[in-house]
Amino acid sequence: NSGAIAPLSDEAIVELEMKLLSEAYGDFKNAKVVDSCVKRYQGAVSWFSPGSFSKRPPLASSVKNVCCAGDWVRMGDREHGAKGLCQERALVSGYEAANELASRGVLNGNRKMKKRLEIRDDEPAYTMGVRASSVVQGALDRLGVGSAWVR
Repeated sequence: NSGAIAPLSDEAIVELEMKLLSEAYGDFKNAKVVDSCVKRYQGAVSWFSPGSFSKRPPLASSVKNVCCAGDWVRMGDREHGAKGLCQERALVSGYEAANELASRGVLNGNRKMKKRLEIRDDEPAYTMGVRASSVVQGALDRLGVGSAWVR
């Protein structure tokens, strides 16, 4: 949700992002922005829909110093977690794009790879809730009622 940053100027958005990056990753404290571009798309939503996964762009490109990152990219062998659109996937794809560029040797000699945490199994309470929801929804489907959760 961009509601909190939408009223900010482009410069203020870039400054905020650099501040957040510096807080999250100390190496960014001395980084200087040499170019930036802020795009604003009122009411924009993702065009990716169920079944469109195979049509998303890949993380790695044929251009040596270009990779795609975001929850909308296919990560190939680096797939990790949910394939839906979410912040966690966007973060992991950013790590993996950086890892790809490091492995190609295009990061000014920096070949340090970012290690990611592997996904742990769902908690038993969540798994039980999913199963219970599935049983309830299956019964409603057989009765022709439709979804109990979506109206």
